[in-house]
Amino acid sequence: TSYRRSKLLFYFLGLSISLGTMLVILFSGFHIILRDFATQYPFSTLLYGFLILLIFTLTGLPLTFYSSFIYDKKFKISQYKITGWFKDYLKSNLISYIIWLIIIAVLYFSIRNFSPWWIYAGMFSIVFSMAINYVYPLVVVPFMWKTSPYKDNSMKAKILGLCRKLGVTNIRNIVVINESEKSVRPNAVFMGMGNSKRIGLFDTLLNSFTKDEIEAVVGHELGHYVNKDILRGLILESIVIFPALFIIDYLVGVLSPMLGIGGITDLESLPLIGLINSILVFLLMPLINTHSRWRESEADKFALMHVQKPKAQLSLEKRLSDLHLSELKPHPLIEFWLFTHPSTIKRI
Repeated sequence: TSYRRSKLLFYFLGLSISLGTMLVILFSGFHIILRDFATQYPFSTLLYGFLILLIFTLTGLPLTFYSSFIYDKKFKISQYKITGWFKDYLKSNLISYIIWLIIIAVLYFSIRNFSPWWIYAGMFSIVFSMAINYVYPLVVVPFMWKTSPYKDNSMKAKILGLCRKLGVTNIRNIVVINESEKSVRPNAVFMGMGNSKRIGLFDTLLNSFTKDEIEAVVGHELGHYVNKDILRGLILESIVIFPALFIIDYLVGVLSPMLGIGGITDLESLPLIGLINSILVFLLMPLINTHSRWRESEADKFALMHVQKPKAQLSLEKRLSDLHLSELKPHPLIEFWLFTHPSTIKRI
């Protein structure tokens, strides 16, 4: 309980640091200084975006290091050595920077070349999300983790047999993801789209759980796949993204004059766009997370119905909760606003 409550505190501290950094940049006039610097060089939009991202990385680093390395070490969740943690921190930031710089470049290209720009930017966002889903198992997973083929042939045949039984015939790859050198957290994922689809099993899951429990996890992930939850997520994103971008366009127009911003087409509008976007994301979390919890609950039901090993699924949920130091019964408001999965007691 103390672990999860501290993690909740870290979340709100991180959010406060992020919002506070944006406000300081905007009200100190530093966004104008950065613009004047960046526009002296080629690819000024990318340079400006990089500098803004770098500021947020540096201001957030102390809390990130404490919460994900020192604090997780204290509770024996993290298995990292300090060099490994910094290596993965840099790698994850590299991926994040690439994604955000592409988004920033396309955002300003849309703003400066199309009207209404938010329709075109919203369409790009949906296509970009699909592209990330496709490349995730091909690029991101092997970049962040050591992977190897799953060598338990009998269990592999059982998993693929379950897939075929449920009409999932286009998944043939099962990979083991080496998480044990990073943490004790177990997981299983169905990754990718089209011909990049595959099943990923964390070695922490394979080493610590029974085969029945592993089958229950796979059944849950199969539920997401059969229920087309990636597609459902993209549909929800397409419903939310257009009005969100419209609101950003309107509010930037209203607030720009008091912050010395020429307009949304100017580079110095980026911190303001980021501030409004962060607030919108936080306000939309109940909607997004309610949908996510519903899909997770449906995937649990799918596993219960098709794997038909309720005792294994029950012990799985309890052991996952223990390993993650989860609260069995979190405060209803916290669950409603922040949880992407139902609380453990509800899943049980």
